[in-house]
Amino acid sequence: MDLTGLGSVADFAKDMVDRFIPPQATEVEKAAIQIKIQELIDKREANLLETQKSVMISEMQQEDPFTKRARPMVVYSGLLFIFLVHVLIPLISFIFAKPMPGLSLPTDFWYAWTGVVGVWMVGRTVEKMGPGSTVVKAITGSK
Repeated sequence: MDLTGLGSVADFAKDMVDRFIPPQATEVEKAAIQIKIQELIDKREANLLETQKSVMISEMQQEDPFTKRARPMVVYSGLLFIFLVHVLIPLISFIFAKPMPGLSLPTDFWYAWTGVVGVWMVGRTVEKMGPGSTVVKAITGSK
């Protein structure tokens, strides 16, 4: 089991060598090219991690402490409202044998909350993919 990911990088580099280097190349040439590819992939991964790290550090160094927690606050508030309306109040009604009040969350809540959660999830996924990914390039319009 490859926990470090180095094996997968080495396998990828070997596959690249096998695919693009002519069969008449010697094993020494193939090994040198494979090592060079591995170094380039490792450098790319290090740059990607450094970029992600700098983005997280800059987000955490913002002056406004609420900005860091705004999206999670919306998500957790929505979860709290859902819990109250669909779990806690029905449970209290059941325990005290009282009829359930006619509570429901408005349709606009569901549209807004699922929209925020969906955008947040996609945004976090794209952030993890890094700035060079095709998705980020499509969103930002960069080439």
